[in-house]
Amino acid sequence: MKKTIAAALTLFTLASGVTFAQGVYSRPFDNRAPQAQGPRYNNDQLQDELKIDRIDALVGLTRRQEKQLRKIENNYDNLMARTRMTPDGLRQMQLRKRQDILAVLTSAQRDRLFAAQQPSRYNNRPTPYGRRG
Repeated sequence: MKKTIAAALTLFTLASGVTFAQGVYSRPFDNRAPQAQGPRYNNDQLQDELKIDRIDALVGLTRRQEKQLRKIENNYDNLMARTRMTPDGLRQMQLRKRQDILAVLTSAQRDRLFAAQQPSRYNNRPTPYGRRG
């Protein structure tokens, strides 16, 4: 009888020890941070925002123009995500996107944008002592 009780206690101890050794993993196995809930910006959206803000700083956009530029950016982003293109097709799409953006601006704003994009004559001068001069 003692042997039976000892065997039952040993079996119970081993069985309960094995069940506690296998913990439940509530976290994912990788080391990624938990995903935040709600809308998030990815890098591409952040770059678009910076471009629109830069254009706004140069030419002074109205709210309506900003909305139109965001809409153009989103349309072209969706189009580029849906289709695979050759390098020539991508170049043509970027040209159409630039033309659409310029169509939103007034002529005075376009002139200011073009003037800001032109290099100044001081930037083109070579330095007398090389790169690090």
